[in-house]
Amino acid sequence: MLYYTSTGLKAITLAQQQGAPVQVESHPVTYQVVISPPDAKTNTVGVAIGQDVYGLEPDPKVPMLYKGIGPSSQPYRYVILDNNENKSILHYERFERPAIQEATETFHEMYGRPWNKLHIPPMPRVYDFDSSNLDPVEDPYAPIDDPAASELFQEGTIVTLHFKVDEEDAQQMHTQKFDEKKSKIRGDMTFISYNDVQQFANVSLKVGGHSSRSWAKVPYKIKIPRKSSPNGLYRRWSLKLRSESTDPTMMREKLYNDLLESSGVVAARGVYARLYINGLPIGLYYLADDSSSSSFVRETMHHNEPETKVGHIIQGDAGKGDYAANFAYLGEDVEAYDPMVYQVKSSKKPEKQAVALSSLVDFMTFIKEYDTSAAPNDASVLNDWTPQLDVVRYIRQLALEWIGGSWDAIQYSGNNFAIYQKRDSTQWTFIPMDFDYTFGNGLEEDQGELMTGDWTRLTEGRKIHSYLWEKLKEMPYMVHLYEDTLRQINARASNPETLLKRIDGLAYMLQREVLWDTSLERMTTGVTRPWEASEFLKHLEQGTDAQDEWIGLKQWVVEKHQAITNMKDHAAYARSGLGVGEDMMPDIDIGMMESQDTIEEMVAEAVQQ
Repeated sequence: MLYYTSTGLKAITLAQQQGAPVQVESHPVTYQVVISPPDAKTNTVGVAIGQDVYGLEPDPKVPMLYKGIGPSSQPYRYVILDNNENKSILHYERFERPAIQEATETFHEMYGRPWNKLHIPPMPRVYDFDSSNLDPVEDPYAPIDDPAASELFQEGTIVTLHFKVDEEDAQQMHTQKFDEKKSKIRGDMTFISYNDVQQFANVSLKVGGHSSRSWAKVPYKIKIPRKSSPNGLYRRWSLKLRSESTDPTMMREKLYNDLLESSGVVAARGVYARLYINGLPIGLYYLADDSSSSSFVRETMHHNEPETKVGHIIQGDAGKGDYAANFAYLGEDVEAYDPMVYQVKSSKKPEKQAVALSSLVDFMTFIKEYDTSAAPNDASVLNDWTPQLDVVRYIRQLALEWIGGSWDAIQYSGNNFAIYQKRDSTQWTFIPMDFDYTFGNGLEEDQGELMTGDWTRLTEGRKIHSYLWEKLKEMPYMVHLYEDTLRQINARASNPETLLKRIDGLAYMLQREVLWDTSLERMTTGVTRPWEASEFLKHLEQGTDAQDEWIGLKQWVVEKHQAITNMKDHAAYARSGLGVGEDMMPDIDIGMMESQDTIEEMVAEAVQQ
């Protein structure tokens, strides 16, 4: 045990509290702190207990984790020391941690963070995860089995991820961030939470995203090899590190994810994480599921059946191809459909990809052929659609797009979703993904209308980005179901009384982390925003004139809730057209025998309009 007497520690001693301290018998405690010292070669770490400092040694196997033994029963704080004979204190935590009374070791405590796990005001539940149940749950706070839940995503925690990689590879990954091959490396990953450590070898780390690569703070993707890590990281093998570069609050994506969970929608779950590469701090990220991966689908859509073989997974992407993932019918030939728009994720084999796309074309055929004028005006219409689509879950997702202003998604952009079809089934299920452009973030010219306008204006007069939604909203019952869903979520979960408390809880959790994140030098050159950490709380309230700041997060919650509360019924007008978009894709009849070249020319001409 290293022990330093500490006359120099007087400078950081808090004022003596009034009253005599309670005498409690002391016992040895293993103190554990996660820290990246300014210079690990010349600095060391200690724990100041009372007027004495006890040295902590780096764990030989776990990067950034320091351990050492000291007495219990007195408040303590961690310090950074100069590694010379005098052991001068260079830095110390500005707060005292409460004394350890009975435990024999601390949690893995992050240096400078005064808590290990926080209570965040909880989200009430609106629906369960069985979409055949149309009614809201009776008890909004009763425990329920979330198929996407994982111990990885513990509420009120921030984890640490450390990658040990070749230094030259790391530099190349960042300098060549737009090169798909050069922006991918492998190394050892260490995961540290307040109560657990897990380590993995040969983990893939790559720069992720599309347009987000242009930012100085880039996102990443993580892939843990399944063969050498059969249990993954709490049954997760494919993950995203979401940079939240466009959001000064860094909580819009988290809040939107909370609403998805409350509404019974299986989607990516997440937890905040500090990222380090070779001991260098990279930034604060939102560590989330890669929800189009086979491993995620297997764990969630086949809950409690982890060995089940997955069916067809297709990701809808408007950012890589020539048009949006809009479900426009382009004929029976799968070659007519842009593989960059409809990316088959369940297999890399061309023959299996063709089978998946063929099944998708069958669904598009159903959408085009369905006669809405003959559709029932009651819940029996669900019997027509459920064999093809989990339509109730789909409508709940679309309702949340309107509530949360998620414009880079299905309705407005034909983007950021996956669809999944189980083996031996014809039904498709939508899985939404990537929720940073929500609650007033981005798309400034339309945000006022999106926040307080009528939901029909989201698609009205714009190029159609979902022929599926255009078809559904021609039917009175589907419109009724959509509006009923809006009202139920608005009343039970997305109301200011609930969300503002949760925002305040997340703000307390993130305030120090955002200050740390904004102090870091970025690994790449690119777009930045002049957001000051001192303005973090201000960004939650009202918007400013600056880009990506027109609407404050709380402002959106309050005004959107009021707009939906005052919403009028539209079901009676469904058959006459609601929010009708502009059809810019070629109208190809079922069974039309045009050549592939002709169809491609028709699509190209339509896209250019």
